[in-house]
Amino acid sequence: MPASRQNDPRALAYVIDHVSGGTTFTRTLEVRNSTERPERISIYPAAADIVDGSFVVGDGRAENDLTTWVTVEPEAAQLAPGAATLVEVTFAVPADAPDGEHYGAIMAEVAPAGRSGGVAIGRRVGIRVYLSVGDGAEPASDFDIRSLAAGRQADRRPVVAAEVVNTGRRALDMRGELELREGPGGTSAGPFDVVVGTTLAAGDTAPVRVVLDEDLPAGPWTARITLRSGRLERQAEAVITFPDDAGAFADPVEADDVERRRRIFGPIAAALIALLLAALALYARERRRRRRAAAARA
Repeated sequence: MPASRQNDPRALAYVIDHVSGGTTFTRTLEVRNSTERPERISIYPAAADIVDGSFVVGDGRAENDLTTWVTVEPEAAQLAPGAATLVEVTFAVPADAPDGEHYGAIMAEVAPAGRSGGVAIGRRVGIRVYLSVGDGAEPASDFDIRSLAAGRQADRRPVVAAEVVNTGRRALDMRGELELREGPGGTSAGPFDVVVGTTLAAGDTAPVRVVLDEDLPAGPWTARITLRSGRLERQAEAVITFPDDAGAFADPVEADDVERRRRIFGPIAAALIALLLAALALYARERRRRRRAAAARA
């Protein structure tokens, strides 16, 4: 992975890069046979896209621009149970490659072992590829948390849906947690993990969901959600109350950006503290002046 992404959690799991047209680079992946029998595993690139908040890999060996730039060595491996091999994946981006972010996956597939109802059953897993192409610096990543909506699933478990907008120019994979504070009787709860799996392309809007404990009181609660994509993090708060009915959602509540609030109120608080310190210093100086004047009169 690029040195600039050594501390990026997404780059530890996926191939994520930004290159200019005409660039060639290689990534090394490990393929392991996690079954209990020998397997012949095929390794190949497949096209992918982001659809309705999900990263979707095409069927079979689906192709797009990205897959035509990729070569895999070896393309297949015979592995004993528990054995692994290293695979070199080379990306040769043509000089005239279209700018923008391209999606794909490097797939490892086990051939069908048998048939069920006349349908062959195969198994495959993959590593996502997010490859940005363009001159200059990598496009910026950013997102906003617009609102929080409290609801109940059909099984009556409380759920919170955060409306998230990708305001940057690269895809995001959302993770994070939600905490509840200032609930009935001053109670708090959490943190509760975000349901993993929401991916947003640039400009997309999608809900990020958090499922909570069934026995939580309805509220009201002050809900603070913390969301991350790689090293990017945002926090937002809203006061929410869970509806009584299963399958129902309350109206979304506009979320208060915690970082923006700090930027606004931090300087105000600092200015107020500075004024208070100046007033105290003036008061102390005036007291000393009065004491000196009284001593002179005596």
